[in-house]
Amino acid sequence: MNVLIWGSDTILGHGLLSMLKDIKDGVFNAIGNIEIGEIFACDADSDKDVIDEACANADFVFNLSYGFKSDKLIEGLNIHNNTCPVLLGHSVGDKSLFREYAQSNNVPILEWAPNYDMELLSVEAQVYDMLGALQCA
Repeated sequence: MNVLIWGSDTILGHGLLSMLKDIKDGVFNAIGNIEIGEIFACDADSDKDVIDEACANADFVFNLSYGFKSDKLIEGLNIHNNTCPVLLGHSVGDKSLFREYAQSNNVPILEWAPNYDMELLSVEAQVYDMLGALQCA
């Protein structure tokens, strides 16, 4: 499974990238039988070619971007007719954009937010919680 982390420059993005690399390398496996292929780490400031390749090949997207930085992601997925599942982190600014995108393209959208107690936990614990979404793909 090829995974795109949109918002890889965030604290959770760094943690998720590190854990996915460990899973890919066989160092750690928290998600059962899912094999990780390519890991694309992007954000709104990434090179257009990098975004293009990631949007063309992703099987699952973790959108962890802050605020309103997801338009390039939606545009890239649309260009490549990529209807892979997208997990929206709790800080994504305009979730209505993704709801419209999901509805018009029949894309599964998952929304993730740490529960109140979890916000006090480490980044690693929050990333571990997000990895469960890969089993829905």
